[in-house]
Amino acid sequence: MASTTARTRQSAAAKRNAAKTLNPDVDFEPVRIAADDEVVEERVPLFYIGDDEYTIPKRIPKGVALQYLRQAGERGHELATAPLLIRVLGEDAYEALEKSKALTDEQLESIVDIIVGQALGRQEGGKGKAQSG
Repeated sequence: MASTTARTRQSAAAKRNAAKTLNPDVDFEPVRIAADDEVVEERVPLFYIGDDEYTIPKRIPKGVALQYLRQAGERGHELATAPLLIRVLGEDAYEALEKSKALTDEQLESIVDIIVGQALGRQEGGKGKAQSG
């Protein structure tokens, strides 16, 4: 069985190498994005309700950010936020927040800010990747 896995890896590597050839008509190479089944999702705790832990992906997929940005452009930030929260948290965690009688405005604002910041790639302290200098 190990040889089958090795052959699969070799054929995948051959396909990747074939795609790396530079197109003579353009001055760039195609961007290669991993298949979804090759991505392992690590999750981290975001909040607790009582002893129940609710998590989000450690790295929110960029497709989620793109969807949020599109919806924010079409409908505005406020209306784009709920679908983002549902997508990142999942239905169960979102409903737990909806039903919580103990959730404060500050806690909700913090949760929303963290999710939006993580989705858009903001780092702690407000330092983004697009800084110059």
